[in-house]
Amino acid sequence: MRNLPNFASLRAFESAARLESFAAAADELHLTPSAISHQIRNLETSLGVTLFVRHTRRVELTTNGQQLAGKLSTALDALEDACSEWMHVPETMSLSVHCAPSFASKWLAPRLSLFMNLPNPINIRLTSSATPPDLIRHEEVDVAVTYGAPIERVGIVYEALGKEMIAPMASLSLIGHAMPRTEKELAQFPLIDSQLSPVTWGDWFVHRGVQRELQYSGPSFDRAAMALGAAADGLGIALESTRLAEDELKSGKLVVVEGFEPCLRREMHFLCYRAGNKKSRKVERFKDWLMGQLGGH
Repeated sequence: MRNLPNFASLRAFESAARLESFAAAADELHLTPSAISHQIRNLETSLGVTLFVRHTRRVELTTNGQQLAGKLSTALDALEDACSEWMHVPETMSLSVHCAPSFASKWLAPRLSLFMNLPNPINIRLTSSATPPDLIRHEEVDVAVTYGAPIERVGIVYEALGKEMIAPMASLSLIGHAMPRTEKELAQFPLIDSQLSPVTWGDWFVHRGVQRELQYSGPSFDRAAMALGAAADGLGIALESTRLAEDELKSGKLVVVEGFEPCLRREMHFLCYRAGNKKSRKVERFKDWLMGQLGGH
């Protein structure tokens, strides 16, 4: 007869050690955090060692815990491999992604098929709104892509998705052969106000060294996608991220107004997820894919 601790306790410990969170382990194993804590207490009592240091908002493996986690992970991998021939194919994992509307429609959605066609596919559930979700309260959301720097909160990881080029863009039907070369000439055209953008025309003119406020006017929109669409239709010049205007720039519906280098570069979008999900396999896979796509574009 083998002398082994309770398997439920070992499984709870392995999950908590891998995810560095009792709450994340509870979510993975469909248990409550208190049940995970109880199982790990039982394991510590059985082994006669302390496996975790409990802090107010996080847990940390002790030296004994690190040693056990490494050996247990290897043992469970071997057990999974031994049983794989007779195991049913697992259901497709699901990842709930909340995304800023324009990033969702202009950049993410057109590329999702690339992610979902990878081996061992993850099914994406995509929602969108201008207001980012509270990931502490809304545990049904796995990751969020926000527009503009999010408010920092304990327990949430924020990663910038790289600096984006912010440039004035217009249709050739609007500017024709009269390409503006100075800020004063630029201000003679309708300048589209993108209401939620962290970068305003005022910021742009300051960046260009304009000492006095220029008078300008133009239509206003509360979505970057709408502002870019209006610019493509010849309603004015939009000041937006070229990342979001990728299709319009490639097709020639929009051009970057020349003569205003260097353009502004700002971190505009951020990937957010709970700290307890930092080592979640589905979150890691999505993050790695997302960063890879952004690196190539």
